[in-house]
Amino acid sequence: MSRGARGWTELAAQVLLLLVGLGGVQVAAERTNRRFDLTPGRELSLAPVTRKLLADVTAPLHVTVFFRRGTRQRYADLVRLFADANPHIDFELLDLDRFPERARSLGVSSYGRAAIEYAGRRAVVLAAPEEELAGGIRRVVQGRSRRLVFTTGHGERPPGGGAEGYGRLAAALAAENYAAEVVSLVDGPVPDRADVLLVAGPRHDFLLPELDAVAGYLRAGGGVVMLLDPAPLPNLARLLASMGIRLGDDMIVDRERRVLGTDGLAAVVELFKRGNPVTDPDAGAIDTGAVLPSARTVDVGAEVTGIDAQTIARTAPSAWTERDPARARRGEEPSAAAGDTPGPAPVLVMAEVGHGGDGAGRRRGRLVVAGDADFASDAYLDLLGNRDLALNAVAWVAGEEALAGERPKRLPEVERPLSPLVLTTRDARAIFVAGAVVEPGLVLVAGLVIAVRRRRG
Repeated sequence: MSRGARGWTELAAQVLLLLVGLGGVQVAAERTNRRFDLTPGRELSLAPVTRKLLADVTAPLHVTVFFRRGTRQRYADLVRLFADANPHIDFELLDLDRFPERARSLGVSSYGRAAIEYAGRRAVVLAAPEEELAGGIRRVVQGRSRRLVFTTGHGERPPGGGAEGYGRLAAALAAENYAAEVVSLVDGPVPDRADVLLVAGPRHDFLLPELDAVAGYLRAGGGVVMLLDPAPLPNLARLLASMGIRLGDDMIVDRERRVLGTDGLAAVVELFKRGNPVTDPDAGAIDTGAVLPSARTVDVGAEVTGIDAQTIARTAPSAWTERDPARARRGEEPSAAAGDTPGPAPVLVMAEVGHGGDGAGRRRGRLVVAGDADFASDAYLDLLGNRDLALNAVAWVAGEEALAGERPKRLPEVERPLSPLVLTTRDARAIFVAGAVVEPGLVLVAGLVIAVRRRRG
């Protein structure tokens, strides 16, 4: 065989091998449904909590999305992720202007809505973002909304209104199938069928009959979340002490390690106890930490029969606990001579109350106590892991710990969640010097060198 013929033969063999290889890759791609999400916030993947929710779908579930012309792809990408995660889920995308009768029959009257049908139940929700669609699926799977009760009458944070309110938290819980209401315990006991009682930052103490209602609700297997800012609450502190939980009359400061731009009173929570459903659930631990803007200590005290309590979160070691909150607010430096205690400081306790297994099918009461209420407010909810921490606490006390974990990070107000910078004082000073002194200085020196050379030339 001549050299030219041999060259053409080798080229043909190489082309044939390349085509066979490409064909094999194509066949493997068609038979294997795998995708890799390399975006910074894993924006092309479902959150771990959503995937756990979809695992509970065991019967056919149909999603009908009605879109405005030109927006189909926005909803198609998201709903396809849901369908790929569970073979029981199927969907269709319809132009509302072309199928108005179908929309009316499903109870849809506006663009961007999804009708979800499952086991004879139907829910109409926003078709995006992910948490709205997942909330609708949870609603039809569970069959009823969870009842979330906010206490009032003591200066608590309301479920809405202003940066100090809990509007965003209430909206996030509504997407997870919780219906919020406000109740005064002066008027009577905790409402029947309440799944969660939320005490959100009271500024004034509870009356003894109100605390009796809270204790009775816990003993009956209820779930309570207490978010308590530094303030004198002696009656509430005595109730917690009877359950083996010590509520400190103090304030935590961290002037060394802080969220950039804060006053140094914010406690950066970095140390989470592993293996619990609030800070380290199966569907994603809170690895980013949390920020408690105005915190007091909460810790496990004396052991009490029938109470299983554990401290599950502590601040960074650089924090101090100032015994006198007034000194902390005045900006006085902490010191051991003044009775202040170096960190890490305990800030979060979870407890199970009662014995359970009493033959009546009653579960144990569940209680989560945090030494701060600001972290769940509208102003701070989306800092670091604050949102997951608040929602996980509610999920656990409601008996839904299987759905605690990392949730979608996208927000309707901004394209990406806030990502604050946590720095020590030395780090902040070094960044300032590098940006405001060193870099301009180098430019000035370079300019002087060039000017001198030009004059000499």
